[in-house]
Amino acid sequence: MRIPGFVRSALILAGGRSRRFGGPKALVEIEGRPNILRVADAVAPLVAETIVSIEGTKSESGLRSLLPNAAFVHDARPNRGPIEGLQQGFRVARGEIVLVAPCDAPFLRTELYSLLLENLGDHEVIAPKFDVVDPVRAVYRPKAALKVLNGPAPVRSPSALIDRLDGVFLSPDELRTADPDLSSFLDVNTREDLEAAEKNMRIATKSSGKS
Repeated sequence: MRIPGFVRSALILAGGRSRRFGGPKALVEIEGRPNILRVADAVAPLVAETIVSIEGTKSESGLRSLLPNAAFVHDARPNRGPIEGLQQGFRVARGEIVLVAPCDAPFLRTELYSLLLENLGDHEVIAPKFDVVDPVRAVYRPKAALKVLNGPAPVRSPSALIDRLDGVFLSPDELRTADPDLSSFLDVNTREDLEAAEKNMRIATKSSGKS
């Protein structure tokens, strides 16, 4: 159900099994703050609701304690990856526009999504594009996305979904106007990534003059 005036939702994808990392990436703390809270903080100024997509109920209690006001959706069909999270999230989103974000991007910037929203226009999706499109740091119109996802032809990945939508894509140079060092695109997929993220966070904290 769409609510007049309720135009934006956020969908955080937290349903992966994190095999490479060896534990729930959403709950990993960097400088004392869990990944998913950093991501939620980045999108919160731009939306009226936050939805968290998870695979099952096992991790819900820990995440709900961090985001008590968020709505949670679970995979209806297992082992489909993030495309299932998108479908379930879009299904319950009340906004006419949905900001999608990964749960493991601790340096995600609000400014990145502001830039995407500014350039969405009448398109059905807008996403960053490097060598390939980044479909999980993107802005979608859920009604259009669900029309494809609920159609007869299977959609196996977020990239395949974007291929079937009317999209616009921003280049690295355009993205740098909102995120000069492109830190929004740094994910914590491995323990080595975590160590690098912690180091970068300490540097950023020190340079900002915070204790």
